[in-house]
This record gives sequence, structure tokens and C-alpha cells, in this order.
Amino acid sequence: MFVATLVHTPEMCLARKEFSTEFKAWFEGMDDLAKKLGIMVHGIYSCPNEHTFYFILDTSDYKNITAFFSGIMLTNHTGKISPVITLKEAVDILIK
Repeated sequence: MFVATLVHTPEMCLARKEFSTEFKAWFEGMDDLAKKLGIMVHGIYSCPNEHTFYFILDTSDYKNITAFFSGIMLTNHTGKISPVITLKEAVDILIK
């Protein structure tokens, strides 16, 4: 499982006229793309005032994450993609 945090500047905001058409096309095709890449989307959140997106994704291969965010999602954002485990899994590993 991965938590992806994508941040853009106001100048690169996907709501701007010069980016909105490409973003809308990516957004509308996102579910099909995720399915094609074998990604389960658990949640997608946005904080518009901070120009930040949060994605909770599950896939067996990190390369799928890169393919999922290809195009405008990578070119307009600085990303941090963190592999995560559940807290229970962490406790089972760390506390014996």
C-alpha cells in the first residue's frame, strides 16, 4: 500500500485554464487506468487551499504507481510516495 502526496504551486494548479483540460481527461480516465495497472484506489483527497492531493493506493508493483501518475500528475507536482503498512503490522514486527 502507498500514500502519495502530490503538491503543486498556485502557478501549476490544475484548475488553471491552461491545465484544466488535460487534468480533466486524466481524472475521467483515472479509474480505467488504475484497473488496467492493477491498482486499487482506496481514497483520493484534496486540500485545495494547500494545492495538495493525497492518494491511498494498493498495488503489488511500485512501477504501477509511476505509470498511474504519468503525464500532468507528475509534471505539475512534487510528489512523495510512501510505502505503508497497517499499524498492527508494524506492532507485530517491532514489538515482540
